[in-house]
Order: sequence, then structure tokens, then C-alpha cells
Amino acid sequence: MGTWKLFYDGGCNLCHASQLRVERWAKRSGQPLDVDILLSDEAIAKGYGEAMVLEADGKVLTAADAWMKVMTIAPWYLRWVALFGKTKATMAVAAFFYGIVAKYRLKWFGTRECKIPAKGERT
Repeated sequence: MGTWKLFYDGGCNLCHASQLRVERWAKRSGQPLDVDILLSDEAIAKGYGEAMVLEADGKVLTAADAWMKVMTIAPWYLRWVALFGKTKATMAVAAFFYGIVAKYRLKWFGTRECKIPAKGERT
């Protein structure tokens, strides 16, 4: 089991809470996990944007695809959600809902101090 690397928006309350949850799940499942923010030098150098990124099993997964992979280490009563990643149709639905939450997450859940700057604001 290789180490996964999760990059998340440190400026979003929902993203921060989700990151903490994923760390607990990884620990319980025995999945090695490193976590960093999307503002890190590493994430910026790799060109990662505003969506969650998960490097796992030699792949770079973003947004809904990353969440589907994370759900494979969720507690047993939530693992069924990972089944949505098995077909294109269910992934389209997952991507649609991920997009809605991503669009309104800051409005609905608020922000933290570590915000991701808009494109062109990075130095």
C-alpha cells in the first residue's frame, strides 16, 4: 500500500474539515497519507488548481474522482459511495454535485486564513 498525497484548499472550512476526516479514515484503514495545502510550493510547482487533488496508486485524481478514491478508505458504512466511481454515468452525477458544492462552498461553509489566491495573484 503506497503513500497517498492529498492537497486541499486550506482556506475553506469544508475542505479543512474534510481533510481532517480523511486523515482519520487513513489512519484507521492503515493507508499511509501525506497532506498539504494547494498553496504549498509542491502543489504550485505541479500546477494544481483549486480542486482537491489526490495522488494515489500512481495516479493524480482531482475533484469527484479524488473523493471516490478517498471513499474506498471510509468507514464501512460509507464505503458504498465508492461504487459511484464504477460507471461513467454515476461519475457524471458525482462530478455534477461536486461542482455545485465546490462553487458555493465558501459561501455555505465560510473561509479560513489560508486562502488560495485567484489566478494571477500568486507570487
